[in-house]
Amino acid sequence: MSVPDWIVIKRINEVSVPREEMQIDMENWPVIAQERVNKFVHQQRWYPAEGANRGNYNKEIYEEFAGHGLLRIVAAEDPRVQGWLVEQEGDLFEWRFLKSKTTDVKVEVAKYIFGDNKVIGPRDLWSQFNIDENDFKEFKMGTKRTGSIGVHFTCAPKLVSNRSALLRNGWVIGLIDDFANSVKSTFEQKLREKIRESKENIDRIARGSIQEPVAKLKEELSKVIHSMSAGRDGIVLSDFRLYTRQSVFPQCMLDLYNEVMNHGHINHVERLQLGLFLKNIGMTVDEQLHFWYERAVDNIGLTFDQFSNGAPGYQIKYMYGLVGGGTDYSAHKCSSIQDDSYCPFIHQSVKTIEDNLRKEIKNPSQMQEELIRNLIRLVVDKKPSEACAVMFQIRYNKKAYPSNHPISYLRYAAKTLKLIDIVDEKSENIKEPKTEE
Repeated sequence: MSVPDWIVIKRINEVSVPREEMQIDMENWPVIAQERVNKFVHQQRWYPAEGANRGNYNKEIYEEFAGHGLLRIVAAEDPRVQGWLVEQEGDLFEWRFLKSKTTDVKVEVAKYIFGDNKVIGPRDLWSQFNIDENDFKEFKMGTKRTGSIGVHFTCAPKLVSNRSALLRNGWVIGLIDDFANSVKSTFEQKLREKIRESKENIDRIARGSIQEPVAKLKEELSKVIHSMSAGRDGIVLSDFRLYTRQSVFPQCMLDLYNEVMNHGHINHVERLQLGLFLKNIGMTVDEQLHFWYERAVDNIGLTFDQFSNGAPGYQIKYMYGLVGGGTDYSAHKCSSIQDDSYCPFIHQSVKTIEDNLRKEIKNPSQMQEELIRNLIRLVVDKKPSEACAVMFQIRYNKKAYPSNHPISYLRYAAKTLKLIDIVDEKSENIKEPKTEE
């Protein structure tokens, strides 16, 4: 079975479309790239020419590589676009991986991303391991036989550290869909490498022929990225100074914020998680510099100028793209936080979560009591996004869908508490947001 052509980091000579049909055309590529941008903006998900005839398939695969290829060149010229493109392509890739029709296709994709020698498919897996051993019974692998694979432990470190899959003889064993985030992370890493290669190779292309369309796309994407940061409903969070209203923070950010305020220290990864969140809800770089200078215990003895011009200040300015590579970083999504940073529903014990909840909710109603029990079950079942949605309902008495971003949680909380009132110009009714964005 061949590797799907929708993996846009494939080399042109690996694609099943004839090479002569994949030529650069700088008259049409900008139009195709703009169409791809529009799909990303509207959060569309698609497979190229699924079930169509060969002619349409060749055309759509060409458009995949033309649109992505030009955007990759733009990203090579602009670090801010790079972050946006990697995130958009990564989300599309993960969706396509999960929606693939067969396990065999997913195995081929995983092998392409990780390497042939780092993935064991279902057939070879159970010829190598004994499914009747106790370890496999504990993970109930007997009912997952056909959908399970083995991945070398170096490719899925978070599954190992979270103990959400079985580790045996250097192989992480579980359902193939459990590896979707690990496959996506490696895809994004490879895409960043491809973008760096594009930067190195731009001079080999006729630079004059791409300069104008690349400049126009950069300008357009700057507008797109700015408008997306404002949200679909036009709300610009910095207008509301919500970083001063901890009542709307998701639990992960509230825990980190309180830890800084009360004890003055969180680790480097957690500082980045909280710092990017505060930045993306409107805290300016100067406000962040003063926040960390005044609260962090490791700044004792430093003047503000020493702090601002030293390593701690550099890290804060780096988040805003003012130093280093100039990348304007976005706040982490929930999937990244759950894998690499701090999520209370993964990294706190069930007892701690319940104790903290009962300190906050002194005399829970019958409904709140049921919700608390449901939340605890979701934590035990390793469903942190669902647990977070239940926490929202407990705290604000309003149903929420699992969100994939802490900013979505904050926006919905702020609207629920009527800290943000946005009127629909057509209906003159306050819009109700969706938290599953």
